[in-house]
Amino acid sequence: MLTVRELKELTVRLDVEALARQLGPFVFVQHPLSASASKNAGLVTRALPNPGAPPRGVFDFEDLWVATLPPLARRDSFVLGRSPDCEFVIDEESVSKQHAQIDWNDGIAVLHDLRSANGVFVNGQKVAIHKLTDNDLITLGSARMFFMLVATLRRRMGITNSDR
Repeated sequence: MLTVRELKELTVRLDVEALARQLGPFVFVQHPLSASASKNAGLVTRALPNPGAPPRGVFDFEDLWVATLPPLARRDSFVLGRSPDCEFVIDEESVSKQHAQIDWNDGIAVLHDLRSANGVFVNGQKVAIHKLTDNDLITLGSARMFFMLVATLRRRMGITNSDR
């Protein structure tokens, strides 16, 4: 994974369409996982209280990580979880082995809870199924990530069409 700052150096030469071809239609932007996440990977998943509303203004955007997926077809789905066989692996003890699934269908992303121990939250609300929108904050266990369209990521980096 790259930080927003590192990705910005590569992105400044690409327009939105070229960037989407490289990264896919969306990315996950997240805080780096805690150092203890790797050490505690063998522990059992435990229930957590509702994580509440997303914090505002607590982070430096350029230091966040950007996670991408392999290229998606027009219709695709992938699983997020702690297990190494998931398409999006989250190395955090509070994330279930197969925590959630995202179905991608012609530009629409739908998030499904896969009966995880800690539930799936979008913008602080527990959900079973949720149609994702740009900048939604997804919480799986103690892992939090923003679902962000590539065009939005590029704008948040401060890159405009005239920079190309």
